[in-house]
Amino acid sequence: MIIDAHTHIFPDKQAAFILKNTADLFGVPTFGLATTADLLMQMDESGVDYAVIHMVAPAPSNVRDTNTWLINLKQDRFIKFGTIHPHFKEFDDELKRLSDNNVTGIKFQPDIQQFDPDDRSTTYALYEAIARHNMTVMFHVGGEPLPGPDDRSKPDMIHRVAVDFPDLIIIAAHLGGLNMWDDVYRFLAGMDNIYMESSLSYPYIHPDLAEKIITKHGHEKIFFGTDYPFGSIKKSLEAARSVPFLTEEQSLDILGRNAYNFFLV
Repeated sequence: MIIDAHTHIFPDKQAAFILKNTADLFGVPTFGLATTADLLMQMDESGVDYAVIHMVAPAPSNVRDTNTWLINLKQDRFIKFGTIHPHFKEFDDELKRLSDNNVTGIKFQPDIQQFDPDDRSTTYALYEAIARHNMTVMFHVGGEPLPGPDDRSKPDMIHRVAVDFPDLIIIAAHLGGLNMWDDVYRFLAGMDNIYMESSLSYPYIHPDLAEKIITKHGHEKIFFGTDYPFGSIKKSLEAARSVPFLTEEQSLDILGRNAYNFFLV
């Protein structure tokens, strides 16, 4: 069982445009077409059973149409995370619509959506509603890929949200914070309502620091992820299988069993 906990796809007619704009914005490479067919093909080639699809609305006006496309995406191998922009006013009705259509959680990308996760005036009513609907949140956390002065989502911010909303289940992407792992260890590792996924971390983090974080946090709260199409599924799997400090059983848990128990049981 292999589950990729962090992927992105877009409607076929828009995928090339969105992919290029996003890659140009953050100066990152791409490893696919960001279409349903391409993701499924790469999953089959790599032996991935399920993928978690994450949608992000850059503006409030994009929320409903983006979620409608996701709801209408009929694919049994996809686990769905919809989108809410923090300035979208009808969020409670939209959360109900998503929940009623088997959408598991909400993805936030603060750098694209231009908000600070711990801004009480902007986000806290939304987090309360998400928790009320028993949905999970996934945050991009960390650099893009390297830390910079304009980064909007950092481990200490996610820590404050997790403390203020102990009933809100949070997945912190990129092993808790891409290239901010000293702060991940300090602020996030060991928190009860925090899970992490591993995408894009493998080329950057020193194994000793990864071992410290995973040991403190508990390997059973770590999911495998790729950030397809901004990360390679094949190379991410190769890296995940060669982590030196994990036992075979721990590796199998992270590759899929943890996510299966979290998302599908």
